Amino acid sequence: MIGTAKKLFILILTSTVLACGSDDRPLNVVLIGVDTLRPDHLGAYGYERNTSPNVDALASEGVLFTNASSSSPWTLPSFATVLTSLYPAQHGATTLESGLRESVPTLAGTLKAKGYSTGAIINAPVLREEFGLDRGFDHYDAAGRDERFADDTTWDALEWIDSRSGGPFLLFVHYFDPHLAYSPPSPFDTLFCPDYRGQIGKSFDRVEARKARASDFRDLDILSQADWNRIISLYDGEIAFTDKAIGDLIRGLGERGLRERTLVVFLSDHGEEFFEHAGFAHGHSLFMELLRVPLMFSLPGVLPAGGRCADPVRLIDVAPTVLDLLGFRADPSIEGVSLKSLLLGGDRARASETSLLPPSAVYSESLLYGSEKKCLALYPWKLIYDVATGEKILFNLEQDPGERVDLVHSRPAELRSAEEMLFTTFLSTSDTWYVEMDGGGDQHTFDIRISAGQKLLGCNIYLQKFQDADGQFTSRYQTTLTSPPNPVLKAVDLQITDRLTLAFKVEPKGAPIEFDFAIDGEPALERTFMGRVLERPAHMPFIRRGGLAAAKLAGNPSSRPTPPYVLVRYHKYRYSEESAVKLTEQTKRELRAIGYIQ
Repeated sequence: MIGTAKKLFILILTSTVLACGSDDRPLNVVLIGVDTLRPDHLGAYGYERNTSPNVDALASEGVLFTNASSSSPWTLPSFATVLTSLYPAQHGATTLESGLRESVPTLAGTLKAKGYSTGAIINAPVLREEFGLDRGFDHYDAAGRDERFADDTTWDALEWIDSRSGGPFLLFVHYFDPHLAYSPPSPFDTLFCPDYRGQIGKSFDRVEARKARASDFRDLDILSQADWNRIISLYDGEIAFTDKAIGDLIRGLGERGLRERTLVVFLSDHGEEFFEHAGFAHGHSLFMELLRVPLMFSLPGVLPAGGRCADPVRLIDVAPTVLDLLGFRADPSIEGVSLKSLLLGGDRARASETSLLPPSAVYSESLLYGSEKKCLALYPWKLIYDVATGEKILFNLEQDPGERVDLVHSRPAELRSAEEMLFTTFLSTSDTWYVEMDGGGDQHTFDIRISAGQKLLGCNIYLQKFQDADGQFTSRYQTTLTSPPNPVLKAVDLQITDRLTLAFKVEPKGAPIEFDFAIDGEPALERTFMGRVLERPAHMPFIRRGGLAAAKLAGNPSSRPTPPYVLVRYHKYRYSEESAVKLTEQTKRELRAIGYIQ
């Protein structure tokens, strides 16, 4: 353990080096992102195969985090989080039809405004320009999966560095090779399984993977251990091939005299499942084989060499850490915190007053396949919540790192604590409706009915949760909800004395919603109010829209009406504009090629 005084000395000394030093030129930043990379397949994380000598060397020159997690199990929302320090629901890049919201600040945009040259070498179709991650980059070179492999990615990255006219730079280098298909070039295709003679050839391609997904992975269930070893060996071969290219990139920085002045950040967007939970690839679950990622920071002479930190950290913390190490302030609206103090052997930084979660809490969401799920991990407890069904599973990661034993029925206190944090975050990260009821100390009977206005097809009402007067979630009251396409949310015969609030979400968020309220068996027209100005509806039932049309409904009134009353209000998240994208035909072709769309 490092003593408090010594920690303080280290922090002051290192901050002085960062701010002044013998060279007052600003630092460069190279952000290396390797797609679909499990940390437990790297030597630096204890893997027995020699897949990553160059990445291991990078780890030995800097600080490695052994417990880093992603905000999403697939590429687009995860890398968008890296560049914005916002959760997927906040930045908007959550599906194949949505991209980064235009008002969201990015790491590249911030550094560009500080005089940095900004470049990106990208190889995933879900990171193409139409998804908005190019914002803030002077140079955004996006190639297809089969157009550029790891060695050429390094070549193009170094070529961009050489093309600049000088000054500090941010370079995002994205390697896509470990992603399906697993097709490493020779000799990497046989490097880890030279004697295999089974049914899996020199490539486990995307056609086979699509067939497996279409059969709910039943085809993979019958593979032999030798077949699985072959598939994983091909994946490891892709890692080794990429590792060689990363070694060339780091050496290229040294040959150009840039290594000592360049902060190198190494990470992945998500992991990969090899049937740990009866699934394969990624994007379909929130188990740790998909959420745990490698994360390393290296800056020679400043960050300690060979450092390892076991504190839970998040990819949402990367951007504020980079800015802090460069001496810049991050936008106050971000959710992540700087890891600079942890990197230097100190204590974890505190979250800002506007942050939804403490820095030790990991929140993940935005699946590519299947019904939407949300995850909250506050070590050692981890809760996964299915938005569509309300199903919950709870794990103790310390005792059960493989997430096999569901404790949802045996640990009620831990479940409730995790639920409070998860639901509060879920409700706060995007637009939410609230129906507040108050009996004023006397018991009154409330009936509410909420439905898709004008029988709107395709509307979905979900996450209906009651909160008591203290804002705590309560299961004392019940609702019923019919399924889309015409959902109806009802809560009848609610015996309410003090304040009770029903929170719920609607998709699409601008859909017309019909409200119908009664108090003590009578229509509540005279006792119903809306928004911060306490507007009154003209009739009961009445219709209101969310989204941009809900401006008058947003916010809390300065004072409450005389009870009993019903108050309808709308929480509009700061970054809430639409984020739908129109895909080019080229992007559609590339997404089909990797099996993301049909």
